[in-house]
Amino acid sequence: MRDCSAALWPCAMTGAVSCLTGLEGIGVVIHGASGCYFYPATILRKKIHCTFLVEEDIIFGAGERLRELVGTLGKTHDVVAVVNTCTPAIIGEKIEDMGEGPSVIVIDSPGFLGSYEEGFLAACRELPVGIDPGHPGVLVDGLSPLDPFYAGNCLETLRLLGRGGAMEPVLFSACPYTCLSHLPAPVITTNPDLHAGFGDMQGTFLGIDETVRSLSALEHISDNLPCDQVEREAEASKEEIARVCDKYLQRHDPPTVGIFGGTAYSCFAAALLEETLDASITCVGSRNPAALDPPCVTGATTLDQVREFLDRDRPDLILGSSFEHSLAPGTAFVPFTFPIRGMVRLKARPLVGIQGTLGLIEDVLNALLDR
Repeated sequence: MRDCSAALWPCAMTGAVSCLTGLEGIGVVIHGASGCYFYPATILRKKIHCTFLVEEDIIFGAGERLRELVGTLGKTHDVVAVVNTCTPAIIGEKIEDMGEGPSVIVIDSPGFLGSYEEGFLAACRELPVGIDPGHPGVLVDGLSPLDPFYAGNCLETLRLLGRGGAMEPVLFSACPYTCLSHLPAPVITTNPDLHAGFGDMQGTFLGIDETVRSLSALEHISDNLPCDQVEREAEASKEEIARVCDKYLQRHDPPTVGIFGGTAYSCFAAALLEETLDASITCVGSRNPAALDPPCVTGATTLDQVREFLDRDRPDLILGSSFEHSLAPGTAFVPFTFPIRGMVRLKARPLVGIQGTLGLIEDVLNALLDR
């Protein structure tokens, strides 16, 4: 069972809800108490429904209330997804039988199942996905509404794949539910930690060189794919990054950097800053250390673990969440992972693609210069 003491990362239930709320036309029901509802409803800012279980429901059951709510949502949604939570799972309440009514998907993803990523992928496994070999597009996965880079990653992906009408990208999970039955076979991921396992993996957009390689792998699908344009843009962007980083290093020592977040994102940022700024990475603190197992990654899922990393070797710069920022308020800081509180963020910021890498370097240099 997952250790939830002072946990900084959402549980499996929240991961499942995040996956489902990104799909248009699906009604999402959390079968649990108010606390299970208000947490994802607040952080995702999506329309979610709940059975709001109380003590009496735990004793006598809440099946009738659940069926009534599902029936109501079925009048306005293509399908209703019911996400189970810890208490109904522990008492063994059977929620699979909804009787006559709308199409229902049951996601058994209580919080004790594991971390956010495990719940997200559990929801993926229950969706009625079908691969259509004749689909002319490409599936882009790894997109999650919880990710602070979600909207930006969607836009950058559409920009890269849709220039000149080259391809028809399907964004998961940011697409209509009805699209799931005929998804394209080629897959590009924006976040390897959330790769759903659908279709044939062609690469990732996480990084400039990786973006170019992934687009090249798709050339056999579309003759209109603007690979030459993207390659020229990529080379120009790398030259500009080298120029501004060299200018910084002419006046300042290479920075020490602590990075906290999902494993894939954190490893990408560490490699980028080592290459461009000769940065010394004091720690790569992963919220989901089970996703990958590089030797430089260690778990950072509690405040005590994060405090230990920062007290042991206080870096010049932190990439992380509001938790890390609160523990080192005088240190240069770049918002990098959930949660990000105490600041207004309206612009869609990508982390993937060419613009994502440029944006991260820009944020890092500005934070260091401000310090």
